Amino acid sequence: MFERDALLRQLGPAATNRVAERLRRFAFLPDTVLERLSAAALHEDWGAERFVLEKYLAVQVGWAIEQGRYTHSENQLYVSAGHLQTRYGTPLHLVFERNRNEGRQPWALTVVGARISAPELPVPPQMPAAPEIRPGAEIVMSHDHILGDNESRVQFLSQTPRVAQMCAVAGAIQWSLNRGLQIPYWYFGRMNYVVPLYLTSRENITLAPDLIAPVEVSDESLLVRTVLLPHMPYANARVAVKRHDQLPHWMLDCWHRESEKMAQAQLDDPEAG
Repeated sequence: MFERDALLRQLGPAATNRVAERLRRFAFLPDTVLERLSAAALHEDWGAERFVLEKYLAVQVGWAIEQGRYTHSENQLYVSAGHLQTRYGTPLHLVFERNRNEGRQPWALTVVGARISAPELPVPPQMPAAPEIRPGAEIVMSHDHILGDNESRVQFLSQTPRVAQMCAVAGAIQWSLNRGLQIPYWYFGRMNYVVPLYLTSRENITLAPDLIAPVEVSDESLLVRTVLLPHMPYANARVAVKRHDQLPHWMLDCWHRESEKMAQAQLDDPEAG
């Protein structure tokens, strides 16, 4: 019942953006239990219906099982609630039990909290490191998606030639990388980065950028599929840090203004739109 391979089969493939659905297929997650977890944890803005909390737990629980960082008793599975802590710094944990409803999810989340009855407490999973960015790597852009499908996001470049637009975006990416402004970012089961793009002003980089570029790192290049508004990648960036206050202040501020407007589909895949 508690063999890692068996739990991974119940979880399903990790290479998906619909990780909240993955976790909900694995376990029944009562809203009341998630509400208790949100109330017990250090306060942060989880957005409408706590969608960001679900995504955070989905990725963290997946990592914990993949890494064998869980414990169990005769009939319960214990997993750390990622790196969530109470306001006093005490780690929070999740308790799963076998689902007694036949034909439903194999597990049910029954208890959350800092004080659980377990023979051995689990430890949080290790967060995978984003790949190293090689100096001089070529920036390759999916220009049709960046400057065609999402032209409304770059209206201030609309009167410039397409090649000039691409050069402006590539130059802004390189400028931010040279200053170490990239932010770890989880996407489709992997860690990469989002890079702030300061295209109209660079006088104060503590302020929100004009856009954000998700960057996929490979050995030879940096692939840029799209550009996003500053609040859009928050859920995926939140997964990639231990505490929300480790994200730039401007990202937290932009997210707070837009969080209640973001639907689950947009949070599942911010690059799809």
